[in-house]
Amino acid sequence: MCEKFNLHRKRVLSALVIIAGILLAWFLIPMIYNPMRMPAPMIRTHVLRHTPIGMDMEEVIKIIENNERWGGARINIYSGFRHTTLFVEDPDGNPTSAIIGQKSVQTHPERYNVLLFERHLRIFWGFNEKGNLIEVHVRSSFTRRLA
Repeated sequence: MCEKFNLHRKRVLSALVIIAGILLAWFLIPMIYNPMRMPAPMIRTHVLRHTPIGMDMEEVIKIIENNERWGGARINIYSGFRHTTLFVEDPDGNPTSAIIGQKSVQTHPERYNVLLFERHLRIFWGFNEKGNLIEVHVRSSFTRRLA
């Protein structure tokens, strides 16, 4: 009886290890082939490798346009971008999200499904008045997928 129980336990454990390995591969393999599927801080690091702080706005736009996974560039030469996690006080003393830079570029790389949710990704580049890159911000959000 004890031998049958141990054999059964080993089979169950082996099956669980195999299932865990398959699930881990299911999550990790897409990240290896597509960095845009990584968590937002890792995407920011990836983007900064290609568009380092101080780079000229025109160069950043060329890199964005040549990288098919980053989507097309939306250029705003009149305003920076609104940073969603950095806050300042408005004239009335109320907190408001900070505007980064005097010019900005944004992309909407892709949407993709993660289990029951759809992930929306946006990347923002902020530039000073001379057109030099001063900040990169990655915004990631999830919405419930409708069947």
